[in-house]
Amino acid sequence: MKKNIFSLAAVAASALALASCGSKPAAPTTVDGVVLDASMNNITLVTTAGDTLNISTMNADPAKVPGVLIDDSVKLTYAEVDTDGVKVRQAQELTVTAHSPYYYIQGAWVESNPIDSTQVQGMQLNQNGTASSINMATLQFKAWNLTTPNTLILNATSIGNGQTTEGADTLTIVKLNADSLVLANKGGYVMWRLARQK
Repeated sequence: MKKNIFSLAAVAASALALASCGSKPAAPTTVDGVVLDASMNNITLVTTAGDTLNISTMNADPAKVPGVLIDDSVKLTYAEVDTDGVKVRQAQELTVTAHSPYYYIQGAWVESNPIDSTQVQGMQLNQNGTASSINMATLQFKAWNLTTPNTLILNATSIGNGQTTEGADTLTIVKLNADSLVLANKGGYVMWRLARQK
């Protein structure tokens, strides 16, 4: 009888151990990649291995998983969690390793006014894709977009000689960093040499 009780206890202990092993959460995974898309609760990442991953940022600690921009290069740690029977990749930690052009290009950019060197002129590129002109009455910027990391589309209204025309300039980004923005036309002629307005 004692032998049978011992055997039953051993079987129960083994089953409990196996069950507890099966319920262990998967170890976190760390990947490097580039942000393809981002929303309030989700990041779509193309990894350096070429995989496309959708990773939830819902309920993530903002101090550990900050906001990102499209084309940011990141190092991201996630864990797979079971949500109502569905495996979801949940972001745990994120570091931006290289900012995208979207990060640097936003803001106010100016150059000296060629007619009056005591004045500046330029453009304001807003985070939401709208734009405005700085000290330019006859060229009113309306919107901007990066179609590639090196191609800027500027939509503007030109006002002059009693006529108003709408247009879009396709410009090549020759140089872009925290302080400088140089833009050239399709022929390679530099149209703008701008500095970030402090």
